[in-house]
Amino acid sequence: MTSNDRIQITAVIALLAALLGAVWALQHGFDPQGAALASGLAYGAALAVAGPLQAPLGESVVFSVKYAVLAAVFAVWVLVAGAYSGWQLLRGRRTSTSTGVFA
Repeated sequence: MTSNDRIQITAVIALLAALLGAVWALQHGFDPQGAALASGLAYGAALAVAGPLQAPLGESVVFSVKYAVLAAVFAVWVLVAGAYSGWQLLRGRRTSTSTGVFA
């Protein structure tokens, strides 16, 4: 296993722990600040527990931030595409041209 693999695995584990921490806090009735605190604690704990992978801490944090930004951009893209498709559907327009086998 290369160092880059260790860094990526640590980053993914930490992000999943942060997500699960936030979901757990919200399910138990925490306010948004409490959910953010639980998410941060879970993130830090996951980075500490993933120590046996011997991944550099700074690079793991940078990778996890990159993955979080990529996931956020993808979520926004899906939201915009869904809103645009819904708007087109409500206006009665076709979403594609009628050329092809099933036209």
